[in-house]
Order: sequence, then structure tokens, then C-alpha cells
Amino acid sequence: MPQQSFFIDLHCHPNYKSFARAHTGGKNEKPEHPASTSQPASVWFYDPPTVGDKLLNYFLSITKFRQANLTAAHYANLRVIVIGLGCVEKFFFRNKLGTALIGDLVNDFVAGFRKPRIDAIQNMENYWNDFLLEKDFMEQGHNRVIKMDGQFHTYKIACSFNDLIVHSQENEDLEVGRFPTKPFVTSIIYSSEGLHILNCGLEKPCDSKAVLKNARALKAMTYRPWFVTFSHHFYNELAGHSRSLRKQVGKLTNQEEGLNTGFTPLGLKVLNILLDNKDGKRIFIDVKHLSPQSRKEYYAILDKDYPGEIPVIISHGVCNGMPTHGSFVSDNYDLGKNFINELEYDIVNGVRIEKDYNEINFYDDEILRMVRSGGIMGLQLDERRIANDDALKKVKKSVWKNKIMHYRSELVWRQIQYMAELLDKNGLYAWGNLAIGSDYDGMVDPLNSFWTVEEFDDLMQFVERHAWEYLKKTPHPMQQSQNQITADKIVENFFYKNSWDFFSKWF
Repeated sequence: MPQQSFFIDLHCHPNYKSFARAHTGGKNEKPEHPASTSQPASVWFYDPPTVGDKLLNYFLSITKFRQANLTAAHYANLRVIVIGLGCVEKFFFRNKLGTALIGDLVNDFVAGFRKPRIDAIQNMENYWNDFLLEKDFMEQGHNRVIKMDGQFHTYKIACSFNDLIVHSQENEDLEVGRFPTKPFVTSIIYSSEGLHILNCGLEKPCDSKAVLKNARALKAMTYRPWFVTFSHHFYNELAGHSRSLRKQVGKLTNQEEGLNTGFTPLGLKVLNILLDNKDGKRIFIDVKHLSPQSRKEYYAILDKDYPGEIPVIISHGVCNGMPTHGSFVSDNYDLGKNFINELEYDIVNGVRIEKDYNEINFYDDEILRMVRSGGIMGLQLDERRIANDDALKKVKKSVWKNKIMHYRSELVWRQIQYMAELLDKNGLYAWGNLAIGSDYDGMVDPLNSFWTVEEFDDLMQFVERHAWEYLKKTPHPMQQSQNQITADKIVENFFYKNSWDFFSKWF
């Protein structure tokens, strides 16, 4: 393990807005990653929130600023980032506002993508080609040295745990950053959010042979995703997805097709290709966004065909406070009541439908399975996921920044505490399988005052306060002796060590 600890994020998108800004609207264009860090198309482009940005986010949950650019990551000592490749599906932008100018302006305002990229997504006919362009865009900046604040920096795409070790050793050099030959290194690990990238889930039925060909091509890549989410926001002809879009965005979009279904025959073929390891190039599955039915089917496949071989990965998720799918009462009521969303109802095409926004989050039995498999969950730092509306309304208010941070960080601590108590109750180690999976720049609503990755150190300090207060209770809140550790060890595990240990075993 490196001598100097640093932050690790299991899921974020420094690539989303930069790749979008690289689009100019030209036909058959190949987006270029600029060498200058002052260009909005650069993943290094520094765009901290203004007072106006913060107010906009606070009152309207709109995030105009960059949350996970690599300059902010450097300032935060965030050294390993798992990025999610793959564009937002076209149905996110082809919504009830239509594709006319007014729709584009609203979408641009919310997502910061600008009109040329939105037009490209709205008119998308080949997700696979777009994925290749985005991948190429990131690789243009791989190992390219830039100068920032009088120091030299680069990012390198890692293909194995050994790469992470080498990058870490480079950062420990006493002369790091002083010369172009010894830049600070940010390690980038590829993942993909949504297998629509294989070119499925468009208006017309996909070409199944082409999808399978793309799946094999994905595995053959030198810089291939380490893991992939099988689904994203909309049906992709491979597996059912969970409802994910709420409030105004949920009203403007239609997620009903394929919702809460299981794997399709084509999806099972793709799954077999990705999990096959005879060539040593297995791609793991991230269960985020899969429907509960698809998750159940996936777990059954692991039990039958891959016992003990594959960890359950949740790159950016939260506990929903309920013991299993179909239940609506928490076994840990004092904490679980903060997570459970009430059922909502809507009229779609004249039919009254039930909307369960708990299903995208994870049940107790899934958390136990994840831990027993040697898996990991990255905690998503999105206020709309981490707590329900009632819990958010009850968060104390203040004009003082340190008090706001204290009150908002408790939302994170409640998730950590809930999972720890669940594991302790079941005789498992409580502090070894939860990490950060912020989803920053994935169009999330961040915790107020923890606007970007640059505030990770502040978040760590406030979470440690909550941990210290929790652990001083008498009798000790943890029943298992192995779980009676110190507050500083809890936050070290959560912000760094758990991810590093997971990399060492599985990457």
C-alpha cells in the first residue's frame, strides 16, 4: 500500500462535459481533446461553483459547474478515478419538450452539454461509434503532460493494479511535479455506464449479431472497461432497468419500456461473453441501474455458474433501508426511515402507474450478498439518492459553512452507519466494503457545501466527527469485536483503503 494515502472515487464523469464541449456540430467530426487546460473541452478545465451556481443548485437542484475535473481532483489529492464512459441515451434529450430549440435550451441549461452535443445525441444512430469517439477523446490526453500552477501533471489510463502501484510510486518521487519527465499522475480506470454502447436501445430493433460482435471487440481492447453497468436510464434490449428519473426530469421523460423486466436472450449472450475468462480479459458487471428482477437473475447466474469467482460491484449506490425487494418496512427503523421513498403515481398514456424509486437503491439482502462475495459499493453523493424527501427537509439549516457541512455530512454518515450495523448484526466485518462512488458530473445534485471532489477532505473530516460521536456510546454500538475500531480507521477505509484493497484483489 502506498506510504501516502489519497482519495479514490469508484464512479464519476470528468469526461461528460468535456467531451460534450469538444463537439462543434461538424459532420463526421472527431472531437479533439485540447492541449490547453483553459479550454472547456479539457478534462482539466477548472470550473468551481460561483455563489450564483451554489444558489441555483440549492434552490433548483441544477448543477452548472464542473464537479470532477482533474484540476479539482489534484487539489483534493484524488489520485485514482474510475470514469464512466458512454453517452447519455438519446431519450434523455428526446423528451416531452421535443427536439426544438426550447427543448435544447432547457437541456443545455441543466446538463451544460451545449447544443452541438445535444443535437448529436438526439440524432444518434450508432452508440458504438460514439463510444469509440469518446474513448479516443480520453486517450488523446493519456500521458500528455500539462502545466498547472507551476507544476507538471498528467493522467494515465490504468489496465491493472500493477499500473496503480507504478503511478503511486511516481507520485512519491521527491521531485514529482517539478519536471515534465516527472509529472503528478492521476490514474484513470475505465468503466462503462450502460451497455447501450454496444449499439442497442435505439428506435429500431438492434442488429443482434452486431451487438455480440461489439461485445467481443470491447473485451479485446487494450484499454477496455474494468466493469460495466448493464443498463442505464432507458431500455437497451439487453436487460430491464430501474426507475431513476424523478420530479421534473421524470415527468419530461418516459422510462416505462422494459422497466423492471429481466435479461433478454440477447442480454444473456452478452453477459456470457463479458464474464467468460478463458482469455483472461473478463469484464465485471456493475449491478447499478439493473432492475430488481435483472439483479435477481444475475445473482442466480453467479451462484450457478461462477461460485466464488466474481464480486458484486455497485459503483454508485446507496442502501434503501429495506430487507428485501417487496418489503416497505425497515428492520432498522431509526435509520431506515431516512431512506425509504413513498410510492408515487402518475398517468402515462391514460394509465395510472405506480412509481417505486426505492428499486434503484439496494436492499439489505443485496448488501449482505455483495460483502460475502468480496464486492464493494461506492456511495453515491447525490442528495436525491442518499436520503428521502422527508429526511432532507429535516436537515438543520444554518448560514455558517461549518454547520452546514456538519448537518449535510450526517446524511453520508447515516448510510455508513446503516450498512455497518447491518453487517455487524450478521457477524460480518462492518467497515471493509463501502467506498466513495460520487457520480459527480453525472448530473447529480451534490450535498450542499460538498459541491465538487475538491471538498472530499472536508467531507472526510466531518464524517470522522460523526463516527467519533457514534463510537463513544456506551455500551459500544458494534457487537462484534472486529468492528470496534477507531473513527480515523473508519474514514481511512471509506475514502481510500477499501477501494485500494478491492483493486489489489480484482483489478
